[in-house]
Amino acid sequence: MPSNERYVGGQYLAANPSWHEEDSDWKASRIGRLLRGAGGDAPRSVAEVGCGAGGVLRALQRCMPEATSFDGYDVAPAAIQRAAQHANARLAFHCEDITRAGRTFDLLLCIDVFEHVEDPFAFLRAIRPLAPRVVFNIPLEIHVAGTLINHQLWTRRQFGHLHFYTAALALETLRECGYQVIAQAYPSRLIDLPRSASEWLFWLPRKLGALVNPEFSARVFGGTSLLVLAGRTAS
Repeated sequence: MPSNERYVGGQYLAANPSWHEEDSDWKASRIGRLLRGAGGDAPRSVAEVGCGAGGVLRALQRCMPEATSFDGYDVAPAAIQRAAQHANARLAFHCEDITRAGRTFDLLLCIDVFEHVEDPFAFLRAIRPLAPRVVFNIPLEIHVAGTLINHQLWTRRQFGHLHFYTAALALETLRECGYQVIAQAYPSRLIDLPRSASEWLFWLPRKLGALVNPEFSARVFGGTSLLVLAGRTAS
């Protein structure tokens, strides 16, 4: 099926009824930490492509009082319907393709998105003009532990991930699409907030590995994302 059909047609909602909203506060805290560490002018307008249930923008709004507008965009009606409960005077949600909205922003969020897109190169180039700075969160799903148990196939079927990355591959993809890295981090919800028995089983090796070398630990144990603040390269 076309990649959008999974989200527009309801298959994604059936497989993930919470739309991962339980992770929103944690993701927003890590995004805020990355932005504060990078410095620069505080954004006045913030948008998120593939905003899902809107929890990340809702949480960021609380810790970014200087921003005057937050806008979430998603092609999935079920996601926007759920996100609408968070809408307020500074926070709005739109069921449309952000690249066709005719708007630009100070900061764009692309959190766990382009691994879902059939042509990530075209997508990344299409959103590049929308904001001078973009925050990407990219799950690092090429790792030894996952390969041994064929975890990538489960992720593809459950979450619709069509592409898989190491940190090096993700960064190279961003560079090839006209982005330059300003700051980066390796957040791991499985380290910060383990929930299941299997997550606790690998908690200690992940934690110790991340303290020594988070990129190498991600390639061995998984359970880590690459969080990147990127700007546009001169063209």
